Amino acid sequence: MTTTAPITATVYFGGSRSLPPSAFPLVCSVVSSVLALGASVSVGCAIGADAQVIRAAFRFSSFPRVTIRAAFDASGFGSWRCSAVDLVRFAASCGVPVIWASPSLLRARLVARLMARSRAGLVGCSVAVFFAPGPGSLAVARAAVDRHIPVYAFSPFAPSAPRGCVGSWSPATFAALACWLWSPAQLVLPAD
Repeated sequence: MTTTAPITATVYFGGSRSLPPSAFPLVCSVVSSVLALGASVSVGCAIGADAQVIRAAFRFSSFPRVTIRAAFDASGFGSWRCSAVDLVRFAASCGVPVIWASPSLLRARLVARLMARSRAGLVGCSVAVFFAPGPGSLAVARAAVDRHIPVYAFSPFAPSAPRGCVGSWSPATFAALACWLWSPAQLVLPAD
């Protein structure tokens, strides 16, 4: 059974920091479809999928409808080797809204900062989309599932389950492209 996602409000994008450049045409197709429908984009600050989503938005000059959440501050403090600091700063200089890490967040460990950034990015989103999700992305997918946000993944094969979730991936379409949709298992209560 194939399910098609409704694209409304804001779409959260994330995925692998090692997403290869060959995935860029797919990322462009998905992001451009979302923006063409009038939805907004919420994305993080890492290399790989996040950077490709930001670059795709640049191709369509949709800066005001893209929000970047950074796990570092405007100077780059708090970044690490997988942060797309130069791209995020360039986007900010072009008018893309960037929510920089607060001083209190910068005191947290990197993994906690990345999760806090991603959870904040999910606020107000109607859909979460991941490109080749790995363990970190699947932890964010879990946060989306907990908030009852539909989770879609673009991956050649069904990804692993979102961390700590019970259910399954099923074939679906998003932005008219084949992908996977996470279907949480239904809780069955015992009869009285």
